[in-house]
Amino acid sequence: MEDSRGQVIIVGAGVSGLTAGYLLARKGFKIVVIEKEDRVGGLARSFYYDNFFFDIGPHRFHTDDKAVQAFVEEVLGENKIVLPRSSGVWMFEGYHDWPLNWEIIFKLPPLVIIKIIFDLFTRSTIKENNFEDYIINKYGRTLYNVFFKPYTEKFLKIPCNQVHRNWAETGIDRAVIDKKVKMGNLREVIKTSLFPRSVKTNFLYPANGGIDMFSNNLAEAIKKQGGEIHLKTTIDKIETEASSIRNMYYQNTCLHPDMVIWTAPLTALLNLLHLDPSPIRYLSTIIFNMEITGDPAIKYQWCYFGQQDTTINRISIPVLFSPLAAPHGETGICVEITCFEGDNSWNNPESFVQDVINDLLKVRVIKRSEEIKKIHIEKIPNTYPVYDTAYLADLDSALEQVGRFKKLKLLGRTGTFWYNNMDHSIAMTFSMVKDILQAGRTA
Repeated sequence: MEDSRGQVIIVGAGVSGLTAGYLLARKGFKIVVIEKEDRVGGLARSFYYDNFFFDIGPHRFHTDDKAVQAFVEEVLGENKIVLPRSSGVWMFEGYHDWPLNWEIIFKLPPLVIIKIIFDLFTRSTIKENNFEDYIINKYGRTLYNVFFKPYTEKFLKIPCNQVHRNWAETGIDRAVIDKKVKMGNLREVIKTSLFPRSVKTNFLYPANGGIDMFSNNLAEAIKKQGGEIHLKTTIDKIETEASSIRNMYYQNTCLHPDMVIWTAPLTALLNLLHLDPSPIRYLSTIIFNMEITGDPAIKYQWCYFGQQDTTINRISIPVLFSPLAAPHGETGICVEITCFEGDNSWNNPESFVQDVINDLLKVRVIKRSEEIKKIHIEKIPNTYPVYDTAYLADLDSALEQVGRFKKLKLLGRTGTFWYNNMDHSIAMTFSMVKDILQAGRTA
């Protein structure tokens, strides 16, 4: 390790924060990581109950960035497997592969098929002010009404005409994953469905344990380099002087950072710095981790549920990522519903258990409620930034306030208010660390 270059305080032990800590620790920085949860991983942590484990939804590593790929493989070491992707969507009372393939043509109601084809030749251009306009322009009103609108409004909890068009571009990109699969407009959807390319998307996953094995390895490496990781800890107070952060306090401990990397919610940082509050907000998630008797009833690692007659947004099946995720002859199902922190779903998730069970029966994920051995409810705050039509102006205002402080850097999904995947967070961290090291060489 090189001579110490100063103390870096990293708030949040998610993928981006730990990657930053690991890379900077190797370059001689003294790293202190502050994490409010009782384990590392952030939005990519895992939950372990007896012989079952679950991730927060379907987490996996897939990237076209060779540097990111090499880094993930380095961190996982021998503890990795390569899996083919299998994901689906529930529509019209049946399951369909996602991205869509040609078979869906024979499963859609005839009237819907006619309307989709009609949209292809008769669509008029609408001024794209929001999600609704953008989707209708790209995919036609029929697909908007039968798929995009119900799923988006159930997921985001706000009307589509109040959602920014950026959510459409970002959300579709995150769901499709593979850039070789073209789903950018109605013509591409139809072409992809009728003439699918032979594209098999593979991803990396830990061979032993959940997705948090990646974060655990990073955390151990940071500690071996002399860094500190404090769990179940929050920053209680920040003292500033002019444009600098002078002191940070946690549990009666005072830190004097040379640099702060913030990966926690941006709204919390504004509050600690005594800046103007921002109307930007984050969506939260409640997950119902279910221990089930028997093998998985569907083939998909994860599946989306857009219809308004179900409560659930998405399910994932951990044993289809790793056979070690449940005892032999049993399986786990991770069920997700979104909400805002403080609403009825968040405050009383137990009241939704029967609705979730009824949904699983309806979509044939389970045959009988008696198959459920145990249900573990986990509340995950601040899982998605909400891109409403005002978010860009609100975000710019918040970033302008925070930008006054030297040696303060924002990172990760919640820290930058960017709906990204793990590989994007790692790539973002690479760029930040490069800038830090270059600035140090020229200082």
